[in-house]
Amino acid sequence: MRTLRRFISPGWVIGLLGVILFAWACFALLAPWQLGKSDDLDARNARLAESVQADPAPLAQVVDDPGGYVDREWRLVTLEGRWQPDAEALLRLRSVDGEPVYQVLTVFDPDEGGDILVNRGVVPVGENNTVPAFPAAPGGEVGITARVRATEAGQAEPVVVDGFPAVRVVDPVVIGGTLGHDLVPQGYLQLVGGQPGSLTPAPIPGIESGPYLSYGLQWLAFGILAPLALGYFAWAEIRARRRDAERDEPRASGTPDGSPAPDSRHDVPAGNPASPADVEVDARARAMRARYGDRDDAEHRRAFKRADRLRG
Repeated sequence: MRTLRRFISPGWVIGLLGVILFAWACFALLAPWQLGKSDDLDARNARLAESVQADPAPLAQVVDDPGGYVDREWRLVTLEGRWQPDAEALLRLRSVDGEPVYQVLTVFDPDEGGDILVNRGVVPVGENNTVPAFPAAPGGEVGITARVRATEAGQAEPVVVDGFPAVRVVDPVVIGGTLGHDLVPQGYLQLVGGQPGSLTPAPIPGIESGPYLSYGLQWLAFGILAPLALGYFAWAEIRARRRDAERDEPRASGTPDGSPAPDSRHDVPAGNPASPADVEVDARARAMRARYGDRDDAEHRRAFKRADRLRG
C-alpha cells in the first residue's frame, strides 16, 4: 500500500492520463481514419477495374439513381446531344506530370435529361497564369464517350481568369449558377480522347494499394503498446523500490547483518511506538555506536590519554 501511495504523484497521474488519451485517440480516431481511407481506396480501385472491363453504356443506363455518380464513378458512358460553347469554365490549380494546367469545363445539353458539365481536357497554363487559345467545342448534334465523375467537395467560389470563371473544385451547382445553367448536381463527365470537342484528356488515377492499411495497423499497435509500456515501467519501478527497501532493513536493525545493536539504552519503550522518522534516526544512531562506540566511552579514552601525558 505504501508503494502504491508513492505512485499517486502528479508525474504518474499525468503519465497515466496521457497514455489513456493516446490509446483512445489511436483506437477511436487515428486507426479508423487510416483504415477508412484504405477502404475508400479499395472501392476506387474496384470502380477503376470495372471501368476498364466494362464496355461503354448509355448514361441513363449506368446512372439510374442520384447515387450512381459515386457508385459508378469512372465507368465509360455514351451520350448524345449538343455542346454549349458559350457556357464554359476552367478548373485551376491542377497539374499533369508536374506541369500546371487548366482543365476546360463545358456544358453539354443531352437529348434526354438535364444539362450536364463535361471536362473536355487540359490546356497548359500560359505566362503569368494566362489561358492559352484552345479549340472551341463543335456545334451541332454529336455523340460522346466519357467517364462518370462524382462532384468534388470543397470551396468552389469562382474567380475570373482571362474572362473565364475559374474554380478550384468541380461543383456543378456553383458552376451552373455562374454560367446560367441548371446542371446535374450529383456529378459530371470526363471526356476521353478522340471525341468531338476533346482536348488533351485529363489523366485518370492508377490502381494502387497505398500505405493506409499499414498506417491503420500501426496506430492500432501503438494503442496496444502504450499501456503495456506504462505497465512495464510501473512494474520496474516497484521492483527497484522493493530492492531498496530490502537493503535498508538490515541497517534499520542496528548492525549491517541485522543483529541487535550492542547498546540498547536508546531503544523506544514498548508502550510508546515511534514514528517512521524516529525509527530512522534511532537506526542511524545505533549504526554510529556500532562503528565508533558510545560518546561516554570516547570521553573516557580522551581522559585516560590526558592522565598518561601528565604522569609522563
